[in-house]
Amino acid sequence: MAKLWVMFFTALLLVSTMNFYAVIREPDLIDMDEIHEYPRETVKIKGVLTSFVVDPYGEQADRIDLQVREVDGHSALEVRWFVDRDVDIPPIGTIITVEGEVTEWNGRIWLSSNGYGAIQCADADCDGIDYTAMQLVEVAMNPEAFSNMSVKVDGYLSEPLEPDVTYHSLSLMDNPSYGNADHLLYMQIEGRVMDWVEAGSHVEISGWLQYDQRSLRWRLLVQATAVEVLNNGSTVDLSWELEPYTLTYEVGKKVRIDGTATESSNGWWLTGDAPTDRLCLLPSPADLEEGIENTTQTWSGRLVWSTDEATICLKRDGYDSSANNPAGQFGDDVTAMLDVAENPFAFIGQNYTFEGWVTDPISPDYDKGYVGDGADYYSRTTKLRLHLIGEHAEYIESGQPIRFNATVIWSESEGRVILEARSWTLGQAPSPTTLNWGDGYNSWKWDIGKLVILNGEAVMDDDGNQWIQRSGSEEQVCLLGDGTESSQQESIGAPIDWTGRLSTAEDSFGNTMQFCIDIR
Repeated sequence: MAKLWVMFFTALLLVSTMNFYAVIREPDLIDMDEIHEYPRETVKIKGVLTSFVVDPYGEQADRIDLQVREVDGHSALEVRWFVDRDVDIPPIGTIITVEGEVTEWNGRIWLSSNGYGAIQCADADCDGIDYTAMQLVEVAMNPEAFSNMSVKVDGYLSEPLEPDVTYHSLSLMDNPSYGNADHLLYMQIEGRVMDWVEAGSHVEISGWLQYDQRSLRWRLLVQATAVEVLNNGSTVDLSWELEPYTLTYEVGKKVRIDGTATESSNGWWLTGDAPTDRLCLLPSPADLEEGIENTTQTWSGRLVWSTDEATICLKRDGYDSSANNPAGQFGDDVTAMLDVAENPFAFIGQNYTFEGWVTDPISPDYDKGYVGDGADYYSRTTKLRLHLIGEHAEYIESGQPIRFNATVIWSESEGRVILEARSWTLGQAPSPTTLNWGDGYNSWKWDIGKLVILNGEAVMDDDGNQWIQRSGSEEQVCLLGDGTESSQQESIGAPIDWTGRLSTAEDSFGNTMQFCIDIR
């Protein structure tokens, strides 16, 4: 019996010793890039304090959010420090050590620290680093001091900068991840960059800071040549466990995701383990040559909005969008519209052959419109006025390719260049746009005048007016037809796709504007 008591007390002593060690032991010092390997563990990191905000949500909470960057690198980490708000915070640029628990939620990761001793200077003198550019928090604390001045600011890009696009609207952040950023400075960048600059890239940007009275916010006006890339952003890892809507935040970025490639009647898709795990895939020519059907691997590429598929897709490197939409491939010996726009008076009074895309529908009873050098707003760099001399029996649709011979003229009354075309050849018109119920005016307004598709049931009211009604709902859109559509609907029974031109009409009784689908 005595031996049993000895064993019991020995075991109790060992357990107590282990618990005591667990409490007093020093947390492991890890690299910031390895933090995702320590979920729910207490660790220590070392870095440079670049930003902080006290009581971030204005709730009078004892919490301070900080941004800590690698001393000799570009990675940054969000720290949530639960401590009295009047605590002395080390100066910006100070090298500090941080102890805390690694916390992860919905794809975001941060360090949760508690108490005064969780954050300390790395040395007794609290030495700092002299930056060549200001940190965002310095501008945020006193923007009036830099108003209408040229400033150089250090931060991370919220969105990628795309080559051959002359205007970008985005934010400069104090963390590579939008969800972990504490400060955002709105930017307008004009001019072209030579290569892709990825979202999350560490940059130094020189620009003109001013207050925008219209939008009630500060903004930085920047020329593309004033963007200095210190480190290009990394690829974003996607997970099937995230909510599908979160993909919209990653459009335009380089991403990778695990999945299996499958081909169906409506294109290629990536699938995960669950039946609902599905992402549109735009394979590269190399993918198609190798044969990727039922291939399971980590797929990388750029996340884009595909107008052909009307959904978010993973665009593989080398994907050729013209394979699905060969618009504009008419031939050689054409004059670039950009050349005319840059030096119009060198072309005035002469005839040239042009190729482009009609930007908005041109009805048969109208002879004027616009033509651009890109199929859509995002790919277009030049748009010029087009005057068609002659008749055209049908609508020329928005996005329809056109090759034409035109005289370049200068309109003194309008103060602009006009391409006066007397002969033209049209390419295949794009497919109608599918409208989604519930998107509302802000979404539908861009398709006014265009051919669209809307699924619903045709009904007729007591006054003989026809409507397309959303199945199982009171939502409806005016239907302009020959009056027999509601009868056709009764014979079909189920909701059908109605294809027509989206227009607007005034409701004289309610004094409101309403959408109509004209299928005549």
